[in-house]
Amino acid sequence: MTSPRPRRSATLKQIAEELGISMMTVSRALSGRGRISPATRERVVETATRLRYRPNRLVHAIKQGRSGTVGVMVPISLSFAAEIVRGIHDRLAESRCLPILHFHGLGPRAERDEAEREYLHRLLDQRVDGIIFWPSDETVSQVYLHEVWERGVPLVAVDRHLPLTKADFSGTDDVAGGRAAAEYLLALGHRRLAHIGGEPWVSTYADRRQGFEDALAERSAADAKVTWIAEACDDCRCLERVRGILAAEDRPTAISLASDRMAPDVYAAAESLGLRVGSDVSVIGFADLVETAWLRPRLSTIRQDPYAIGQRAAELLLDRIDGRAAESRPRSVRVPPHLVERDSAGPPL
Repeated sequence: MTSPRPRRSATLKQIAEELGISMMTVSRALSGRGRISPATRERVVETATRLRYRPNRLVHAIKQGRSGTVGVMVPISLSFAAEIVRGIHDRLAESRCLPILHFHGLGPRAERDEAEREYLHRLLDQRVDGIIFWPSDETVSQVYLHEVWERGVPLVAVDRHLPLTKADFSGTDDVAGGRAAAEYLLALGHRRLAHIGGEPWVSTYADRRQGFEDALAERSAADAKVTWIAEACDDCRCLERVRGILAAEDRPTAISLASDRMAPDVYAAAESLGLRVGSDVSVIGFADLVETAWLRPRLSTIRQDPYAIGQRAAELLLDRIDGRAAESRPRSVRVPPHLVERDSAGPPL
């Protein structure tokens, strides 16, 4: 026995024919616009409900120039990005906007991601009212996003700033986070420090290093010695560098990381040399990722607020869509991070 085919929703024409009135009258009754008697409006609404009428959003988009949809392009390889998406979703839902999600990858190093641009164009073809975008390359120019600007679609970048474009931005105050990490280690009494800065072409990492350097200057820590590693600590080369500096006679007593994702390799390097994290060498991360919650001792870190970043990104976009942002210059929101003290950092022995 075959299942009955699902009943399709009615059209304005079918409702009008059943009630013996014009399609214009039905449209006005359902939209709440125009002069319609209460009795007629009630009959139209009752018939539309019974016939399972649903408005054609694409037609509304063409007529009103608004689709009620927003394109969201982010990678979700980390819980951090997933929380940004959740913040975007919840804020858009409050405004009755529907997010269209595309989970794209980040391009290798600073190379252009052609698939990324293709999906941007496909979102534009869906007549989205705006786009929230985690760029694979923050050095792109206006030309890279020319179709977005030509169509007048607002765009907000998250986590990675696009300084060469007119896109708005929502992310972390990374300079403040880097400063907080340095101040914490200095307050514990550390003067031999290492900072693993991540890929130097990523602005978030560069800002964290800048904040670290600023704190050293502001605290007049002239006696502090800092070893800088300006690369990602997720390959054998970086792991060997960390092992090398920890094996030195004047090894650092504390290591600051530009990202929590570097912590497992640093822990492994310390363990290979018989050093105890939290006592022989202190470690502080950045982000407070759930992916590193298994580390022991528990990782002290600078906690970001990705949910708030997502919400603020959605607010920036909604302001543009609704015409509340009068200025044409790019706007930037940076959410403050804060220190989370756990077990991986303490005073030097």
